[in-house]
Amino acid sequence: MAQWVIFAAVREADPTLISFDFSKTAEGKDTFTFRLDRNKLRTSGFKALSEFLHKLHVYKSIGDFESAEKFFNHYSEVDAELLKVREIVIANKKPRRLELQPNLQMKAGSLEIEYKDYPDSFTGVI
Repeated sequence: MAQWVIFAAVREADPTLISFDFSKTAEGKDTFTFRLDRNKLRTSGFKALSEFLHKLHVYKSIGDFESAEKFFNHYSEVDAELLKVREIVIANKKPRRLELQPNLQMKAGSLEIEYKDYPDSFTGVI
């Protein structure tokens, strides 16, 4: 949650620092490109993060829970643009890769070594 809030605070402070370009693939699927201006990251990004953390620290230091909660919750909200990004990511999600490791076994009663491979499926994993 904290990473998201920091991302939102930096993004809100300088909208040109972080942007999303939406487009369609040749197959007609929605896609996006995430752009980050690295030159502004050390200047306006650092300043935005510093101001955000300073305000949050002041609220914490004076014990103003209501203001701190309102301040933090403002940045934890998800806007329409990022909901669209989430939908695209979920729509293009690939299944988890299965990692299988074969075994070498000695045949019973002999000194021969046998290579034992498993099928690339959940049954092979088990």
